[in-house]
Amino acid sequence: MKNVKPEEILIEKELHICPQCGYGDGFHTSFVRLTKEKCKVILICPNCHSRYDPNWEVDV
Repeated sequence: MKNVKPEEILIEKELHICPQCGYGDGFHTSFVRLTKEKCKVILICPNCHSRYDPNWEVDV
């Protein structure tokens, strides 16, 4: 699988359905290290593997 930049996505009330394929049971998560102390959270559809960036960062 080639490295595709995650699509930016806004979460309004909730997000559990993949906009790409309609899968409705939520997402896997992946973490991309930004700095020694921070990671970006990426949502991945378990069905079609589309990647979404909700613009979340976590302290690690």
